[in-house]
Amino acid sequence: MREETFRPGRRRAGHTCAALLLGLALPAAAWAAGAADTGFPRRPLTLIVPFAAGGPTDVLARVVAEGMSKDLGQPIVVENTPGAGGTVGNARAARAAGDGYTLLVGNVGTLAANASLYKRLSYNVLSDFIPLGSIGDAPQVVSARKDFPVTGLDDFAKYAKAHGPQMNFGAAGVGSGSFLGGILLNERLGLKINAVNYRGAGQALNDVMAGHLDYMVDSSTTSVGYIQSGMVRGVAVLRPQRIKALPDVPAAGESGYADLRYDIWNMMLVPRGTPPAVVTRLNRALRASIADPSTQGRLSGSGIEAPAPAQQTPEGAAELLNAEVRRWGPVIGKLGITVD
Repeated sequence: MREETFRPGRRRAGHTCAALLLGLALPAAAWAAGAADTGFPRRPLTLIVPFAAGGPTDVLARVVAEGMSKDLGQPIVVENTPGAGGTVGNARAARAAGDGYTLLVGNVGTLAANASLYKRLSYNVLSDFIPLGSIGDAPQVVSARKDFPVTGLDDFAKYAKAHGPQMNFGAAGVGSGSFLGGILLNERLGLKINAVNYRGAGQALNDVMAGHLDYMVDSSTTSVGYIQSGMVRGVAVLRPQRIKALPDVPAAGESGYADLRYDIWNMMLVPRGTPPAVVTRLNRALRASIADPSTQGRLSGSGIEAPAPAQQTPEGAAELLNAEVRRWGPVIGKLGITVD
């Protein structure tokens, strides 16, 4: 299913995350004591995934949520809320009560790039959410239909320049990580390949497998299994070196485009107003899940890497989000892409 136009209401931007960072600077010991007093959580939690089920963000979120649920002693119910490159799910999470029972997962596209890409958003990503911590960094892979005739970025660029008008790539909506990856690939390789947007990366990948799309820039979270099974063809990993999960897929570093690197970071957040004690308790569960050997085992086979320890904290995640919003603003402006 292709994505429908989304026109959320306008909210004046201009807020900063200074208050958030100040709040996060409170003594951790006091927060922990407060969490003990609240008895949080007393009921199941909801995790909003702003994409359809089966995509890379969804897969990662479910694995981490399972580990968090064990630590918290309560179920975490995943609710997929796709649409408009993640902004539908983000808007829903922003409207939720700041009590710790609603969580949101997002990535570089849905959180950082969308802040500049969408002209009218009903929320401000820096002031309406509190980051809990980064949950995983995913290498990105150019995954093509199984009969695609080339591998490696050099040969891919030659083929795409010769057949560009007949080609298309899939994405999980304008502003999603897969969309940005396809656009960046166009820019760096000098291509003009059209994007076909879906309500989730899983749906786009299905059409790549069916041969309806030529390729997509997909997270290793989902692409590894399909490449290994021969259902899609691994063209290139957008990193300097190959990854262990896909030893036979060439890296961008082996081509004439060695500077092309594109990873997607993923982060978990809660609505603003969530008490500091609850933020601390949720972050503790998040870090316990990431450190759990069973979580690491399930994700490492897909090439997912644990975030740096500092980015697993609310403070570090807030700094990352603020920096990435600033970073992607000029990039989006240069590409000349905006969405009403």
